[in-house]
Amino acid sequence: MVYLSRDYIGELETIQEPIAAPDLTFLPGDPNELFAEWFTDAVDAGVRDVSATSVSTVDENGCPDARIMDLLHLDSDGFHFGTGKKTAKVEQLENTWAAALTFWWQPLRRSVRVKGTAHRKVDGERFNLWCVSPEHFEFFYLWEDRLKTDRVIYRRDEDGYWERIRIADN
Repeated sequence: MVYLSRDYIGELETIQEPIAAPDLTFLPGDPNELFAEWFTDAVDAGVRDVSATSVSTVDENGCPDARIMDLLHLDSDGFHFGTGKKTAKVEQLENTWAAALTFWWQPLRRSVRVKGTAHRKVDGERFNLWCVSPEHFEFFYLWEDRLKTDRVIYRRDEDGYWERIRIADN
């Protein structure tokens, strides 16, 4: 049984002109600075739910699990979000400490993916505050024709410093 056909989905409008292309000429050495710049660009452009992020974890069977959360703040420790005390997310984070975040600001056609290690900052009776300390960033910009993308990847080297790779797909 087909619930959403390939033809139906294929006929949907997919091209939306971007509000503004990012300037990838001068990139900071710290990916947190670029994230803050893109986040502010999204706020300034009037994007709704800028702080919404998909938080991905891994369950006990090794299967990915994702849900939408709100970013509470970003500091030198990492990306902070809150959650209830007894959730599948908390159990998964306690078992693996691995987490990934994905931000998608559609009107800007920009996405940021962050992978890292999670740790609990506040262990309350009903509320937990978690922080994902990033080890990998991927900044993604999708051009209008969907055939061209620009990506900037930051990852920590063996000494803990950020290395940057810029990829342009033409």
